[in-house]
Amino acid sequence: MGVTLSHESMNTQLEHSSSPRRLIVTAGVVAFAIRDWSLWVLLRDSPWGPPMRIVLGTESVTDAVDRTLEAVLIWPTVAALLDLKAGWQEQQVYVWGSAEQGAAVSLIHSILLRANYDQLRPNLNKQSVPSLRVSWKSVAEIESGRHALDPEVRSVVDNALIALRSHIQRDPEIVLRYLADMSKVCSVDEDNEHRRQDLNNYATNDAPLSSRQIDPPSGDGTLTLAEAALLYKSFFPPTEQIDLSNLRRRFLTTNRLEPLDEERPVRGKELDWRRVSKAYRYHGM
Repeated sequence: MGVTLSHESMNTQLEHSSSPRRLIVTAGVVAFAIRDWSLWVLLRDSPWGPPMRIVLGTESVTDAVDRTLEAVLIWPTVAALLDLKAGWQEQQVYVWGSAEQGAAVSLIHSILLRANYDQLRPNLNKQSVPSLRVSWKSVAEIESGRHALDPEVRSVVDNALIALRSHIQRDPEIVLRYLADMSKVCSVDEDNEHRRQDLNNYATNDAPLSSRQIDPPSGDGTLTLAEAALLYKSFFPPTEQIDLSNLRRRFLTTNRLEPLDEERPVRGKELDWRRVSKAYRYHGM
């Protein structure tokens, strides 16, 4: 009887080992963008923390994160973005459909979307998977406590913010590259209008979401130092002390800026007739 049980146990183990194992891999994706010269973060609307995705055990975590990004943001494959930093965390997870416990990794991926991000994110609140539905939240409101987050989510966002700000401090040329690609500054009102259009399109168009994507317009490569200072400051809390004179010198010493014989209104400040600044062309796209 004991031998029979042993053979059955071995056969069961071999059968289990040869079958595809489905694991829960947590992919914490933290995406930032700028509007109204302020920093915003893309967060899930549901209360269960960072985005989660069920993946095959044979799939790499990088592939799982790529699929999560695609599901959450639905951007065109040609859309440019800046990878800032990826951090790994061990987590205890369970094998889908069994009582077996296993280990998996969580990838916290902090990214900065390209300019004009609004046209990269149609119908985010209409995801087919409810737990992947997301919306943009103000970082200032989160840091001030006006928008509460689950403690586990807050730690992920805080870590991503530290990584983002450290990266911008080390390499302020990112600001110039972002501005050169930015055709305009999207306001909150414009964002709300985009959202209403998204809902209308979703209700009246049965085509797949991916087939209705359009690439956002790129800027003409010109920018002003006033805009660069505004964008740089928007990454940091209002209480952060920033030496603007030194910052302008750092922008100029990148040797990527060609001075132009003209002045331009500061984007996002066009209604203020005094906000004009010398224009430069950025070479480095």
